[in-house]
This record gives sequence, structure tokens and C-alpha cells, in this order.
Amino acid sequence: MSSSATEEEGQYKVDAKDAYDQTRDFENGMINLMVGAPAYAILRQCADIMRVATEHRMAVEEKEGFLFQYGSRNGDIAYRREVAAFLTRHYSHPVHSSSLLVTAGATQGLYMLASLLFSRGDVVFMEDPTYFIGLEMLRTDLGLKAVSVPVDDEGIDVDMLDGLLEEHKKSSTVCVTEERPFWTMLYLIPTFHNPTGRCLSESRCKQLIQVARKHNILVVCDDVYNTLCYEMDIQGNFVAPPPALISFDQENDPGYHGNVVSNGSFSKILSPGLRLGWIQAPKRILSVIQNSAYNDSGGSFNNYTSGIIASALELGLVEQQLSKIQESYAKNMNAVHKIVLEEWPKGVSCQLPKGGFFMWVEFPQGFSCEELLKICTRDHKVAFYVGSISSPQGMFGNCLRVCIALYDLETLSDAMRKIGQSARQMMEKQDS
Repeated sequence: MSSSATEEEGQYKVDAKDAYDQTRDFENGMINLMVGAPAYAILRQCADIMRVATEHRMAVEEKEGFLFQYGSRNGDIAYRREVAAFLTRHYSHPVHSSSLLVTAGATQGLYMLASLLFSRGDVVFMEDPTYFIGLEMLRTDLGLKAVSVPVDDEGIDVDMLDGLLEEHKKSSTVCVTEERPFWTMLYLIPTFHNPTGRCLSESRCKQLIQVARKHNILVVCDDVYNTLCYEMDIQGNFVAPPPALISFDQENDPGYHGNVVSNGSFSKILSPGLRLGWIQAPKRILSVIQNSAYNDSGGSFNNYTSGIIASALELGLVEQQLSKIQESYAKNMNAVHKIVLEEWPKGVSCQLPKGGFFMWVEFPQGFSCEELLKICTRDHKVAFYVGSISSPQGMFGNCLRVCIALYDLETLSDAMRKIGQSARQMMEKQDS
């Protein structure tokens, strides 16, 4: 028997390197601030959550056995009710269980929507910068033509989007039907944006809904960070996050067509290993999904796990965990921002995100974050993402993104100081 087989059958010792072994992201002690994943100290607490929630739901399943079946196409009713209640509390607007469909996470949700509603060669609009894997999924895996739209401090430039939609609609050959109700889509991260951490302002939200209706486009919101809000009131309590974009697209609105989908997940607020999420969508979008052979063949996309998390939500375990996560990540975010402002070289700009996983840092034009990355990985074994990876046009080479979630405060702070020291040395060398 080989040594590797012996190790597999023996006691498991899982660390960050093991968890990402295939990508070699943590080789030789690398502190990898690229990876947008939850902290292991937080994930370990999921063991008790899942144990308690499983025992709670199994008391029902001993009599029914529903969770061990394929499940309904829209998913476990208890899960959808509990998620609706959870979102209603945090979003400060009503979310109905009938508008939800169980997914195997936001990645599956995005891929499903894009592949069912659009075809290779169709145009997709997206922010610049954006989530780089979302960009590659749509552009490379699905063969959609990416059109980038600039962003500013208030989010996507809706006026620019309006003009681009007008321009591209003239040459579109897509035939809109009941099964394919839109000619194009906008992929958007409106709340605690990846990579910048910014939020789409309320005025832009309202404007975007009108533009989406005007041009008959689907807006798919990557809403995985919404409840990770770190802003506090004067009593020291975390405030509600900004309203989700879908809350501005209401059925009782004049001119409502149902142009927005909210694509959510438990990956950032509980555990990515669950592979569990939800889509909140208008009826016509849910109908397309539920009438697809893809949905018909397997039923619920994650029936068993959704039932367990329904119990976790019902018992208040997810709320308790979310509060712990907010406290931990808020400290990390504030510390990282403080280090950049006080210890990194002058000329570097960095806004403090009010939530989410990421800090976006901008250096003066002409500064190479690619070169900085080479220095940091070589001299300090610290890695981060260069901004250009997030751009459909390869822009933002003078910017970088770091994740504030994966590491403890001490390790994270030390890594950020090393990046700052290397940046200072680079800039001083350039000026000499």
C-alpha cells in the first residue's frame, strides 16, 4: 500500500494548503490574500451548528424521509420559508418564499441563469472592475461577449450603460420569446462589490431599474456579501445593509416586468463547503428554470443540505454565527484600512468598505502592482490579486485587492505591513 493511500485512510489533518492543494495557493507557507474564503476559526464552529441542525431535522425525517428524495424543483419549503424570513430581517423589505429557488451556491446560480437564458455569442454587460471568475465564466466558459461599463464611488455608471445598451441593441439578432425573455444581461455586484467593496447608491439603483425596463435586459445581482455589513449605529449595533437592488423592482410599480434576479449564497456567511444558496427572482424567470430539463432531471439542486440549514435558521444558529462573523471581519477590515492609511506610502488611496470581504487599494498611475506582487511573493511570501485580473479590458494594473477574511488579525496585519514596506521601497527607488 502506498504512503499516500495510508495517509488518506488515516487521520485527516486539514489546513489551508490542503484545502486548496490543487491550486498550490499556500505552498511554502505563502500568506495568500488572494483567496476570498472564510476564516478557519469561524468554519470550525460550523461543526456544532451542523450537528445540532441535523439532529433537529432528522427527528422529522425519521418519519417522512423527504430530504433523501430528489425534492421539488424550487426546493425544500422549510428552507425557502426560513431564508425568506432571514432576508426580510436583514434586507428591511419583504422577501416571499414563493420568489425563491434553492441553488447549489451562487456560482451554480449564475451559470444556470446565463446558460438557460442566453447563448454563445450573445452580449453580456458587466462592471469594470468585476469579480474575475464571474467574468471568465461568462466570457470563456459560456462564450458570451463581455462589454465593460465603468464604475465610480456610487457604483456602475448607469448613464454610460444606457448609451452602450442603445448602441448594442441596434445590432442584436436575439429573438426574444417567452422562454428567452431578454436579449442581454448585466452582471452586477451592487452591494459590497468585489473587488472594490463599494455599494450602488440608492439613486443609481432607481435609475438602473428604469434603464433595465427601458431596454428589456436581465440584471443578475451577485448578492453574496449583502448581510456582511460592518457599519454600526451609535449603540454599537450593526446596521442593516443597503437595500438590495431587487427591492427597487416591485410588482406594484408602474412598468414592472421583473428584470432583476438576486443570486445569494451561504458560502460567505456560513460555509462554502455546503454548496448552498438561493435565487430570488420574478415568476417568469423561475418558470424558465423550473421548466428546464436541467431542473426537471434532478429536482432540488441541494435538497438534503437545504433541509439541514432550514433547521439551523429556525433555531437561530445562523443569526448567532453571522454576528460573530461580522465582529471578526469588521475588526480585520478596519485594521487593514488603518495600516494602509498610516503606514503605506503617500499617494496610495483606499476607501473603507462598509462590508464584504475585500479591500481595494489604488496606487498612482504608472505604478506596477504586478511587479509589487513579484517582490512580495519572493521576499515575504505574501500574495494578493493585481487589479487587472478583475478588468475585462485589463485595466487597473496600478491597483490591488486583498481579502480580509481568511486570516487572523495578527497574520493579516503583518502581511499588509510587508506589502506596504515593499511598495514604499519600490516608489522610493522609482523616485531616486
